[in-house]
Amino acid sequence: MLRILTTMCILMLLSIPAANAMKIKDYHKEVMTGDNGKVECSFCHGDAKRKTIPQASACETCHGTPDDVAELTQRPSDADHDIEPNPHDSLHYGTDLPCTYCHQEHKESQVYCNQCHEFQYPDMKR
Repeated sequence: MLRILTTMCILMLLSIPAANAMKIKDYHKEVMTGDNGKVECSFCHGDAKRKTIPQASACETCHGTPDDVAELTQRPSDADHDIEPNPHDSLHYGTDLPCTYCHQEHKESQVYCNQCHEFQYPDMKR
């Protein structure tokens, strides 16, 4: 399954003409724009080809480890069952699910868990 998802992502990225013409979230654009005014793809993609999926360590540079993010999005222990579960600490994957399964930079993000469930996360950014 992961191989199919990776292949699909790579094929989609190959069809995009130029990185600076790509859609980038405003809050990331501020951080990733170099002195020349252009977005530095290497900020997320490192030395790998631009069209590769970033390593989790690229996300961790700014957002912290998966455990840090899970702690930030932890639900109150006394919460009732109407509150959605913590998407960063799932019952199935714990904190091991790669960030890029849900969070997309160049297209709309989606909730990976919604392939089987129907969770609503109203604060999820584009």
